[in-house]
Amino acid sequence: MIAIQVSLYPIGEKDIESKLKVFWDILKNENIDFKITPLSTIAWSDNEDKLYSIIFKAYKKVRETSRAVMVTTITTGNDLEIKQLLNFLE
Repeated sequence: MIAIQVSLYPIGEKDIESKLKVFWDILKNENIDFKITPLSTIAWSDNEDKLYSIIFKAYKKVRETSRAVMVTTITTGNDLEIKQLLNFLE
């Protein structure tokens, strides 16, 4: 299992929430599990390649209408280890 913490920063935008919503909508539409926190979005999956692909797809979609910086932190582990990590988000 893999978890990716994504901090996405649309550059020069007054309404960053609309840009982040584009990102989140893609994750939702692609059936990616994720949690929004005050500083980042945490997404996780058993399928590492799919998760990487969808995160990058969502980032590129935001960049179609805005410059943006994306910072990621990747954690891998077994199901139990990732679930323990995700428990901190509740």
